[in-house]
Amino acid sequence: MQPGATLIFLDTSVIYPRTLRDWFCLLSLNSGIEGIDLRWSEDVLAEFIYNRRRQEPGASDAQIGQWRQRLTDSFPNAIVSNYSIDPMFLAGEDKFDAHVLAAAIHGRVDYLVTSNISDFEGFADSVEFEILTPDDMLCLIEQRRPDAVSTATKKQCNYWSKREGSKTLHDALVDSGAPNFAQGIRKRLSQWALSGRY
Repeated sequence: MQPGATLIFLDTSVIYPRTLRDWFCLLSLNSGIEGIDLRWSEDVLAEFIYNRRRQEPGASDAQIGQWRQRLTDSFPNAIVSNYSIDPMFLAGEDKFDAHVLAAAIHGRVDYLVTSNISDFEGFADSVEFEILTPDDMLCLIEQRRPDAVSTATKKQCNYWSKREGSKTLHDALVDSGAPNFAQGIRKRLSQWALSGRY
């Protein structure tokens, strides 16, 4: 990560799972002015809402819409708009991911984070940003922005400790496909416990 804000475009596969969404949002909100700025598009949010509706067909409009509203309220500058799609992107593994590449390019981001790496690998050499899995991105943030990770970890602990039957932070991250970052969080919590810092 270079000096200044780091722009990270999140694919729907990262925004949809609550665990990943919460971690990236908390890390961004606690990384300072020149920290981590999240980006997404209306297309990504539309996919997010579509998948929420499929998971909860009986939910009200307000229940489904609240998730999108929270994102837009917390990150008013995250939307990348006015992009066009290069026809070459339609030849990728999944033509329905072409909009993600187009938005990430238009948004001049540093990283595109997706759980569907194979859909984007063919374009890795033709774009100026890195394409990473959520686990790899979270581990990189842990290396470069440890203070933000510490703050986010404490907030996650405070929130989930009040909810009976919730998974541990480690288990939730593993289940969301971020096992290496999960190991780092477990190590951090163990060190805090030994030192009496938390």
